Amino acid sequence: MADISQSLENVSFQSNMMDVDASYKTPVKEPYNKENITPINSPTKSVLHTSPLGKSQPLTPQAHNIKLQNDINRLQPQNSFLGPDFHSKANAAKTKRLTSVAQLYFLDYYCDMFDYVISRHERSKLVEARLQSDPNYSANPKRAQLEWKSYVGRERALLRKRRIKPKHKDFEMITQVGQGGYGQVFLARKKDTREVCALKVLNKKLLLKLDETRHVLTERDILTNTRSDWLVKLLYAFQDAEKVFLAMEFVPGGDFRTLLNNTGYLIPPHARFYIAEMFASVNSLHDLGFTHRDLKPENFLIDSKGHIKLTDFGLAAGTVSNDRIESMRVKLANLQDLDHYEVPSKLMYERQKIFKQSQGHHNLANSIVGSPDYMALEVLEGKNYDFTIDYWSLGCMLFEALCGYPPFSGSKQDETYYNLKHWKSALRRPQTRDGRYVFSDRTWALITKLISSPSSRLRNFKQVQAQPYFNDIRDWEHLRSKTPPFTPQLDNEEDAGYFDDFEDEESMAKYKDVFARQEQNESLMDGSKAAGRNIANNNFIGFTFKHKSNPNNRFQNGEINLLAGGQGDGRLGGFGGNRLDPLATLY
Repeated sequence: MADISQSLENVSFQSNMMDVDASYKTPVKEPYNKENITPINSPTKSVLHTSPLGKSQPLTPQAHNIKLQNDINRLQPQNSFLGPDFHSKANAAKTKRLTSVAQLYFLDYYCDMFDYVISRHERSKLVEARLQSDPNYSANPKRAQLEWKSYVGRERALLRKRRIKPKHKDFEMITQVGQGGYGQVFLARKKDTREVCALKVLNKKLLLKLDETRHVLTERDILTNTRSDWLVKLLYAFQDAEKVFLAMEFVPGGDFRTLLNNTGYLIPPHARFYIAEMFASVNSLHDLGFTHRDLKPENFLIDSKGHIKLTDFGLAAGTVSNDRIESMRVKLANLQDLDHYEVPSKLMYERQKIFKQSQGHHNLANSIVGSPDYMALEVLEGKNYDFTIDYWSLGCMLFEALCGYPPFSGSKQDETYYNLKHWKSALRRPQTRDGRYVFSDRTWALITKLISSPSSRLRNFKQVQAQPYFNDIRDWEHLRSKTPPFTPQLDNEEDAGYFDDFEDEESMAKYKDVFARQEQNESLMDGSKAAGRNIANNNFIGFTFKHKSNPNNRFQNGEINLLAGGQGDGRLGGFGGNRLDPLATLY
């Protein structure tokens, strides 16, 4: 805050609108009318500008201002006028979320505005210094005038761009890379900044009808708050009358499920590398105060350097939907017909064969709407649970990474539910045909501390790190600097080769049930568009978001070559790097 206050000591507020003065005068004492080159970017259209006197003008209360304040105080509602349901509404989860969103919005808005004021002031001083020191300009006032006008024009264009909210038409769709029950994911490029992103497009009315609005808002809130390299970052969030859009960083290496499908299973050192990064990713989410609740291999993406990133945070706050929990509880309760079912074999090759036979297009649909393979039993039973349910899921994924099948998988979903219900007898240490154990003792010890009852499960990340299984990992702080087992081979930043080809009929066969489910969901929506539109919009208040900086973005938040006329002047090319993040001056 000290940096901001020092930099803003000459800044004052005026209520009138002032344009940037494009005139350039020969340097005297105040050569460039600095008071007129500051931004117009406040909610009341006020102008922040540098005072010619170098001091802020004091604000003195006027008589009419005092009267106005008294009138406002008189009109404020008293506690006696509060409705009977006021406190219940004030304590509602939706109200608390909107309050937090508003607080973050204003904090972000004013930090961004102050940072912009400071950075613009610094840029103008650099241009002034250049025009005064460069003999090519000092000896030619007309040329200096043209250069000044060019700079002011670029500042004006940047200011206009800052006011514009993102829209769907701002993005060029390259190819589809994902399909879900509520919408699609596209590889897209923002037209003005040339940023490549994964654009998730979701239907508002469908989300509202299926009670998924809260999950989308949760994902948006988590994505906007994360600064961790382990979590996928949000670039833009916006909406129109019918859809909501989440533009996230594109992670081009595909997901961990694709990697397992291609390899069958991993050798122990590779499995240790990935599970360590998965724990680090999940811990980053836990540090934000969230539990993922729905971890599965599809949620872990592999970036261009071969490292893990966690995504899909829709269930990371609140609870899993009541309908979903109820359907799972019913399935668990209706397992009496499987009393003849035997616990799965210990032999690895037999379980692999059963698991591969069960894999098909219907399993893809199950993974999208929720498969029980990786979900802790207390979640399925609708009991109370804590963040360690994510550790159960990671234990199941470690098991699958080393064996090629999840620990409770059956030839059909009912058998999977049966195995989960009787998990203590179904969780068996796999063996090869000659009777050797597939897992080492320390591997099995870790798995049984993750897939266990809540009271005996590992409780925190430090306990995980201290397990003998991870003795070979000595530097958890620099996992992302290690050489990964697999690095994606990419032709360019738009390469989507590690994702399904949605133009290939054979590849789309496995999405048959997904598309059928989507059609079924859409058929549930009523035809009244007018009534539903306002309701849908009211449920997405505070959704819009625009990131302030992207380290992979060559455009650098609109300020690339701003001082060099677009020609990349080497003398000014390094400017602005410390001003890309508006919160950097506060946190």
